[in-house]
Order: sequence, then C-alpha cells, then structure tokens
Amino acid sequence: MGRTNTVDLLPSIVRKEIDERLMANGFSDYLGLEQELRGRGYSKVSKSALHRYGLALKRRIKVAQATAQLQAAGIDAEMAAELSGDATLVVVIDRRNGRARLISLPMPAATVIGQIKRLRMDHEKD
Repeated sequence: MGRTNTVDLLPSIVRKEIDERLMANGFSDYLGLEQELRGRGYSKVSKSALHRYGLALKRRIKVAQATAQLQAAGIDAEMAAELSGDATLVVVIDRRNGRARLISLPMPAATVIGQIKRLRMDHEKD
C-alpha cells in the first residue's frame, strides 16, 4: 500500500475547499492552489500531491455518477457490461416491460461490474 496523500491529512474543511476549487476550475491550476495553500501554512502539500488527489476525486465523481445511472436504470433489471474503448457499455433490460436501454459509462468494466454487484447486494439486503 502506498503512502497517504498529504492532501488527505488536511482538515476536512480544507479538503472540501480544495474539492470545490478543483471542480470549479476544471481540475486545473494545481500550481496556483499549491501556492495558496502554502500561503495559508500548509507547506507540505505539493502540486503533485494535489494532482494525484484531483485524479482520485475525478474517479470518485465518475463512480458516483455511474452508480446514479445504474440505480436510475432499476436494480431489478438484467444488466450486462462490455468494454468499449475507454468506456463501458451497460445493457439494461427492464424485467417489467422488456425494454432495453444502453448506458455508456466512462470507466473500466471492472469498476462498473463492481458497482452493479454492490447495488444488487444492497438491494437484496432491503
């Protein structure tokens, strides 16, 4: 397991500010953010650490969006995932009315399939 990112060690309110700024700026200006944090006394946070944190934040956002799309499709549906370039195509067949729907998610198939399994397990618990 790798080292903990220095951004993850910051107070939660500062991380929330970083999240908001990264999203507002389109995940850019890491150098400006580093300089601002240094000015506020957070000298151990580097541009590289902020970039790694930004990549992880983008991934978390994608997973949350994919989960929302899968939940909206209905967990009672039959789903099949297939890798298509950098995206995963999910075919959703609604058992109630037999309609099929195609969802394209910009993430690896393994991540999508893991989300589908988690959603099904959560649904079965309810």
